[in-house]
Amino acid sequence: MELVYTNTVDDLVALQLYFFDHDRGLRRLQNLVSMVPAILILILLFLNSQKGGSSLLTLVGMGLAVALALSMRRIIRRRLERSARLSFAHGRGQRTLGKHHLELTEKGIIERTGNGEFAIAWSEITALAETETALFIFRGRGAGMVIPRERVLRGDAQAFAATVRAHTQSD
Repeated sequence: MELVYTNTVDDLVALQLYFFDHDRGLRRLQNLVSMVPAILILILLFLNSQKGGSSLLTLVGMGLAVALALSMRRIIRRRLERSARLSFAHGRGQRTLGKHHLELTEKGIIERTGNGEFAIAWSEITALAETETALFIFRGRGAGMVIPRERVLRGDAQAFAATVRAHTQSD
C-alpha cells in the first residue's frame, strides 16, 4: 500500500500542538506550571493580609490568581506555536517538508522524500492518532510524522491508518 502527500510548516506545527494537547506527562507538567504563579500570588496575598493589608487588594489578587491559572495553558500553547513556526521556518524539520512517499511493507514503513529513503520498523511506532484533518504516527515522545488529509495526493489515508493500526495495535 502506498500513500503520497505533502507537508508544510503548518503540518509540523500541528504535530507539535497535538503532542502538547494529548501527552499525559506534558499535561501534568502544564497543570503544575499553570498553578505555580497563582499559588505564589495567593501566598503573597496571605502574607499581606496577615500584616493588616487591604481586603480589596486581597480580592483583586485572588481574582488575578484564578485568571492566571485559567489562562496560563493557553499562553504557553500560543508561545509553543509561535516558537515552532519560527523554528520550522528557519530550517528545523526541513527533511519533513515537501512531498513524501510512504510504502507499507511486512517490516514497517518505507518513507521516501527528496532527502532520501528511511525505514521505520513497526516496533518503532509507539502510537497512531487520527483527527479530522490529519494522521499522526508517533515514534516516541513527540517525534513522528503528520499526514495531512487534505494534502494526500495518492492513496487512501483511512486504509493506510487501518493497516498501520493493525500492525502496531495502537488505540
